[in-house]
Amino acid sequence: MKQRYYSYAGLRVRSDLPIPEWTVFEEKHPFAVPEVIISLAPAADAVPDLPVVSPDEYNFCVPEIGAYRVRGGREILVTPAPKAGQRELRLFLLGSAWGALCYQRGFLSLHSSAIQVGDGAVAFCGSSGSGKSTAAAWLLNRGFLFAGDDLSRFDAPAGGKPIIYPSATHLKLWHEAFGPLGRDHKGLERDHFRQEKYHVPLPGAKKRLPLPIRAIYLLEWGELGLTRLTGRAALSRLISVATYRGDLLEPMGRLAAQWEMCAALIRQTPVWEFRRPKDWGAMEEAMKVLLEHFKMLHFKIDGNNLL
Repeated sequence: MKQRYYSYAGLRVRSDLPIPEWTVFEEKHPFAVPEVIISLAPAADAVPDLPVVSPDEYNFCVPEIGAYRVRGGREILVTPAPKAGQRELRLFLLGSAWGALCYQRGFLSLHSSAIQVGDGAVAFCGSSGSGKSTAAAWLLNRGFLFAGDDLSRFDAPAGGKPIIYPSATHLKLWHEAFGPLGRDHKGLERDHFRQEKYHVPLPGAKKRLPLPIRAIYLLEWGELGLTRLTGRAALSRLISVATYRGDLLEPMGRLAAQWEMCAALIRQTPVWEFRRPKDWGAMEEAMKVLLEHFKMLHFKIDGNNLL
């Protein structure tokens, strides 16, 4: 079995499974000491149907796909079901299993879409269907660079500036977004759970170092406008819309830590509520407002991005 090695989210990962979503993070040479090991496990080692959630172990089973065991922030064991496809296996590996491993390691992982703006990044957060990936795709069309989509690791070190680690190089877009964005969904993979959502690979994506996080935009539908959020309001909204698998936090003993890490993040990162009409015809105007906001915040932007 060929093993693959990735430098992802600040971790050295060895995997029995190929992970196409991490191709740009793949290393040519093995790590002497990997920090995370993803292994294929025989059926005899599969976890029972009843999930187990504790500070150091998370076991769960997905019917017809496989069983997953996440241990100590260091190991993910995957037992595929007999007819499981590789894409479906990776869906839960890179979602629930990886998210649980990050919690076990004490990381701050948030559900967001992020774009590089100048020498830093901005993150779009919001509930499902709020248009995170669509906002990112619109900026990509204007020449901005991709920083991440779905689940990304953030870090707000004591005495340092908050950063985001670039994540998997693909977007998930709803069917209705392709026309207004000038894109075509033909030939793209459909999402496993949401048949009207597609996985969009980003050709030419490159491996990037962690980026300073310059601003967080919480997306809402409504009358066009931007409102600065601070203090408890910013903190509670961010946790509400950006926490990944919040049901895991309390049984894993990570609830208080999640609040503390998010508080550390917003102490140094401005948070804005960005409202837009739920109308594709108004999208261009809404995103131009966002670009003007970038300029107002003195982000370093290539002039071509503003066309």
